Amino acid sequence: MLDAGLRPRLHLEDATRASREFILPFVEEVQNLASAFPEAQAPKFRICDTMGVGLPLENVAWPRSVPGTVREMRSAGVAGERLEFHPHNDTHLMVANCLAAVMAGCAAINGTLLGKGERSGNAPLEGVLLHLVGMRLTETPNFRALNELADLYAEMGQGVPAKYPLYGRDAHRTRAGIHADGLNKFWPMYAPFDVPALLGRPLEVSLTKDSGVAGLIFLIKQHTGRELPKDHAGLQALHAELVAEFDAGRQTAVEWEEVAERVRRLQ
Repeated sequence: MLDAGLRPRLHLEDATRASREFILPFVEEVQNLASAFPEAQAPKFRICDTMGVGLPLENVAWPRSVPGTVREMRSAGVAGERLEFHPHNDTHLMVANCLAAVMAGCAAINGTLLGKGERSGNAPLEGVLLHLVGMRLTETPNFRALNELADLYAEMGQGVPAKYPLYGRDAHRTRAGIHADGLNKFWPMYAPFDVPALLGRPLEVSLTKDSGVAGLIFLIKQHTGRELPKDHAGLQALHAELVAEFDAGRQTAVEWEEVAERVRRLQ
């Protein structure tokens, strides 16, 4: 490959379960072979957390420390721009591991949009980017564009789960009255950031037995712009009707479409 003028890209499969005695001599030998060729052909290395057992911690023994592996690769002479990290989410740590890899000097992350991939998925690049933006390590991309992708996945029968972070149907939905009351008084209390501005997705409330009058106030203001006081007679009556439904055995939440007409009749 080097003789043909190509730059090799080597995958260190299952690196988070591999021995140092194999990985580091292999990397050293590859670099020795490449040293006789132009810098433009310097090999790239992909660190693969194939089964998702890597940890985003420094004080963990080889091979499970993702930042430790990145630092050892850097110490072995591999420049950060020639390193990639390829994570999986088998043990719930892929975003944390991606951030740890970047902070340790890895320049590239492999991933997918909205966490697609085999088994439990590959790194959701929108989640990694969200944190990198928050750490001021990259420019803010157009997160709103992913709403169309989420819709496309749904049309294909591959929609993201309702509670999937950021883009799931219920990711920014509360059903608790105390949360709805907080949204009414100071919405940042129950939002991690300005969700409507950054993602183009609304903060939402579904009405349950526990969402109280505050839930109704939030929904009405969100959909009509009207901000009714808690002691509004019509509001109290509508709330009593909903409570009666739940007391009679209703199990599903009440959404805006179901109460919209009754709200319009409020004086």
